[in-house]
Amino acid sequence: MAKQTKKQAKNSKVIQEIKSWTLIILIALGIKQTIIASYHVPTGSMENTIMTGDFLFGNNFIYGSRTPDWIGIPYTRIGFHIPWFRLPSMKEPEQGDVVIFKYPEDPYVHYVKRCVAAPGQTIEVIDKKVYVDGERFSDPEHSKFIRETTFSKYWNDYSIFPKGAGNQDNYGPIYVPKTGDTLRLGEYPTQLLKNVVELAQHSFYIENRKMVIDGTTHDHYIVEQDHYFMMGDNRDNSLDSRFWGFVPFNLVVGRAIIVWLSVDKEVPLYRFTQKIRWNRFGKIVS
Repeated sequence: MAKQTKKQAKNSKVIQEIKSWTLIILIALGIKQTIIASYHVPTGSMENTIMTGDFLFGNNFIYGSRTPDWIGIPYTRIGFHIPWFRLPSMKEPEQGDVVIFKYPEDPYVHYVKRCVAAPGQTIEVIDKKVYVDGERFSDPEHSKFIRETTFSKYWNDYSIFPKGAGNQDNYGPIYVPKTGDTLRLGEYPTQLLKNVVELAQHSFYIENRKMVIDGTTHDHYIVEQDHYFMMGDNRDNSLDSRFWGFVPFNLVVGRAIIVWLSVDKEVPLYRFTQKIRWNRFGKIVS
């Protein structure tokens, strides 16, 4: 009897320990998802504002925290999607914000870019200079250009979004859709319409000069959410909205706030003291 009591006490202690650790893990995951999270920057598209190998803390609640939309094995794509919602936001992304978002062409991947045009604005690039609603958008403090030449305004790069919008140095003008806008075929580029409609999880194709959305013919589409135009501060080396389109609000995750670790991938591991960029600790992202 004493042995059984002892065994029960031991089992009870194990169960209590499991419950405690489960609660800790759930709290940690909740904080990561809704308040603050760490993000790794693998490319140089935001240099020198953010360097390749930087690890950032992102503010996940400023634009309205997203509840988890996927459950699965971390660092894999093994799992399943679940319904999600967004908590009330403190503000919406604005021109100049460094935004963390799910890459529209692969939502498993997080991108970090600067918002250069907000919903309802028109963006244009003239000889590498960015203009929004006709006014010059000042180059960020640490932005850079790595190519001395400028592509001619008479050359259309076929990888540019939407087709016919020019090239990365001479681009647009392109209007950024906002909630409630009415988009009509012929008034807006077909590729732009397709991008906006498909980002709202609808099917889209053209038939007999009409838009077919979810199998039904339409002569217009009413925009269901705000969209943003994102660009990297390393303008000549950034795969951004000039190439793949807009970022809808439902893919916005948070705002980059501070660098908590920075690793120089070019330095071998055995030179640890040189591999860590010590001067970037605590660097505010702006």
